[in-house]
This record gives sequence, structure tokens and C-alpha cells, in this order.
Amino acid sequence: MLFTTPIFLFFFLPIFISLYYLCPAHGEWRNLFALMGSIAFFSWGEPVYVLFLLAFVYFDYIISKAISEASSLSLARKKILLCLGIVLNVSLLIVFKYTAFILNDILYPLKLYHGDLPQGTGPLLLGISFITFHKISYLVDSYKGRATPPRNFYDCALYIFLFPQLIAGPIIRYHDIGNQIQKRTYHSSLFLVGFFRFCVGFSKKILIADQLGFVADRVFSLPMHELSLGVAWGGAFSYMLQIYFDFSGYSDMAIGLGAMMGFRFPENFNQPYLSKSISEFWRRWHISLSSWMRLYLYIPLGGNRTSKFRAFINLWIVFLISGLWHGANWTFITWGAYYGFFLCLEKYCSELYPNLKAYFPDLLRFIMTMAIVLFGWVLFRAPTLTYALGFIKVMLGITSLKFNPHPWGLLIGNRDLFLLFLGSIIAFFKVPGTTLRLPTWWHSAWSDTMVLQGIREQSFLFAATLVLLVLATMGMFSSDYTPFLYFRF
Repeated sequence: MLFTTPIFLFFFLPIFISLYYLCPAHGEWRNLFALMGSIAFFSWGEPVYVLFLLAFVYFDYIISKAISEASSLSLARKKILLCLGIVLNVSLLIVFKYTAFILNDILYPLKLYHGDLPQGTGPLLLGISFITFHKISYLVDSYKGRATPPRNFYDCALYIFLFPQLIAGPIIRYHDIGNQIQKRTYHSSLFLVGFFRFCVGFSKKILIADQLGFVADRVFSLPMHELSLGVAWGGAFSYMLQIYFDFSGYSDMAIGLGAMMGFRFPENFNQPYLSKSISEFWRRWHISLSSWMRLYLYIPLGGNRTSKFRAFINLWIVFLISGLWHGANWTFITWGAYYGFFLCLEKYCSELYPNLKAYFPDLLRFIMTMAIVLFGWVLFRAPTLTYALGFIKVMLGITSLKFNPHPWGLLIGNRDLFLLFLGSIIAFFKVPGTTLRLPTWWHSAWSDTMVLQGIREQSFLFAATLVLLVLATMGMFSSDYTPFLYFRF
């Protein structure tokens, strides 16, 4: 079940929210109902694996309980338990996500000599990458004592299964939400802002991302010999905007749904296409992933506390693993190595020449950064590495067509150009009212009267959001079903 389907919007969500607030606010009733609703949400698409996954969550709960409560255990034994839990969860991720890749690509040379090796297909568990990172966060935070351990198994399972962030994040570290699971504040202002945040994300997904996705899909499905320079740039730019509005739209919806339930999820995007460097881009793009990688991978590897060379290697390893985490394909691995290279290069140049950026105007730095990001998205979107390299050659004019069988107008129409223009304005410029952030709009001390006054003061923005919701709902019924891009991760 996805947020942009009628079954969720008109059946699951209103029933879930209504029953959720009918449960007593005190005690554990709402947590228990939220867990049951989240399991029902997950079971809609993956009923086979629910009990299997619950069993592994219980295993994590037992390990964390032993680590945090068993005072008789030595530090070495606690570390062994932690490593056991991490290895088990990573193994689960490998089985569900990388079986086919290992059998069909990594072990391909063996097939040249042993033709009887099995052809890998591998089961697919939706959201397994995000689930694994949440489970590892829970184990490590329990070991480090960063958060209060859950009161019971239901609270632990709720952290893993909480449906707003189950499929595509944000990646919420346990110490950021553990206390909220045990006790959180319910207020009409938080619910209202959450609702409008959901509407904004829903509109970004249906009205912009999905429409631009049709353009990107048409272009990236063309054989290499039928690509022209203009069409290739149009397709790459369409995908660059599509993935931003698609993924940030999901994050907006997840944060909004969490707020409607009384949770405060971390922000996941901060207008990344305003960045003037690659490091700034990654501070603005998929913020929860960057924070997770830094805390649970980069720092344990040694971070900046080692030699400069080792620090560069650590940084490159982090992004190589980040690419592999996104998908079992050489394109994703290359994408991670690509960003690791540019981040290491940027770090090296900034240390060697501290005042280097003063010689480059902001506009030039912005253009250079966006060019690197754009070519990176070609690597990310292309079905194979060979296709990606050929696509980039066409964009650079290295490969040209004598005859273009697909004129621009047949692939990218006037409506698509308007959406590209609109998306560019929102993505590349600071447009007031295009983001609704919880810290700005919500305050726990607001009374219901103050909430109504806030609506009146921002009546145009709220009215426009409701209009977008209506238009997006109409678009949902009138267009083909398009899942979120990060749905497959």
C-alpha cells in the first residue's frame, strides 16, 4: 500500500486516524494500535514476510535488552551480542536484496566454467534497506546508551514498523524517536500542520514528479543509437527534477503523517539544488541517510581522527556503501564511487587551498555542482553502466546522430516544458511558501484559538494547499499508477 493510492487516501488513512485518536492517550493503547495499523499497512503488499520480520525484530529486542539491562555481562560480551545482531540484519539484507546480483553478476565468471550455477532471482522485501538501517540504529543506540530502552516488545516493533517512514524513510535514528514512542504530545496545531505537510508532498508527487517521470521514462527507454543531444539533456534534466519532487514529496508525506500521530520526524531535504558544492549538496539531500552514515559508519571507521589519507578512504568507502545500499546494480555502485571521488577531491582541495572558493563566483560554483549532480543522476537512472556512459557521451556531444528519428516535440511536449519550468523555479530558487517545516509552523503552547488565528493569517497559503490536494487527487484518478522511486530500495 502506498500513500498515493485511493485505498490509502480514502480508506486506510481516515479509519486509522479516527480509531487512533479514539484510543486512550495514556498508557500504551495508541502505541499498540499504531503497531497493528502499521503491520496491516505492510501486510497489504508483503503478507508473506510479516511474521518472519516480526521474529527478527523480536530477536533484536532480546539482544538489545540483554545489552542494556544485563549488568553482569562484560563489555566484550555486549560487543559480541551487538556484532551478532548487526551481522544477522546485514545478512537478512543481503538475502532479500542482493541474492540475484551476487549470483548473476559477482559470480558470473564462475558461470563461464560451471554452467550449472543457479540463476538468481531472489525474494524482494519492500523497504528492506530502510528497515535494516532502523534495526542497526536500535541495536547500536542500545549498546551506546544513547536512548532509553523500550518498555516492551511492542514499542520496539513500533519503531521498526511505524508505517509513515516504513517504505522510504526518513531514516529515523532510535535515539531521535525512542522518547517520543514512550511519551509524545498531541496537539491540534501539530495535527493541522502535519495534514498540510502531507498535502504538499502528495501534490509534489502527483502533479510534478509523476508527470516529469513520463518524460524521463520515454527518453531513457530509447536505444542509444536513437538519442540526440537535446533529447538526452531534456531526459536527464526531467529525471533530476523527478527524483527530487518524488523523494522529497514522500518525505513531506511521511513527516506530515508522523505529525498527525504526534511524532516529530527529522527533516530529510533542505532545497539541495541550491548547493554550491558537493559537500553542501549532501548536507541538503537525503539528510537522514547522510546523518546515519556519518554516525554509524564514518565515525566507527575512524572519521577524521586518522591520517588524511585514511580519512579520504573512509569517506570514499561510506559513499561506495551508500551506492550499494541504494540498489543491487553496478550503476548504483559507480554512482556511490562517483560522489565519493568528488567529495574526496573537494576535501583535498579545500585543505590544500583554504581560500580556493574565493576565486570562483557563487554562480560558477553552483553551475559546476549542478553539472556533477546531473551526470550523477544519469548514472543512477540508467539501466546499465554501458547505457549510462553512452548517454553521457551523447550529452557531451561526443556521439552525434546523422538523423534523429525522435524529434524533440514528439518526446517532450509543451505541457512537459511547462512542468520543467515550474519544477525548476521551485527547485532552484527560494520560493516563499513552498516548504512547510514543523519547527516554523508549530508551537506546543498554541491554543486552538491561536491555531485558527494562524490559519487566518496564512489563509492564502492554506487555501492554495487545499486546491493542490484536490487537483492532485484528480490527477491520481486520471493518470497511470506510478510508485515512488525509492519504493524499490
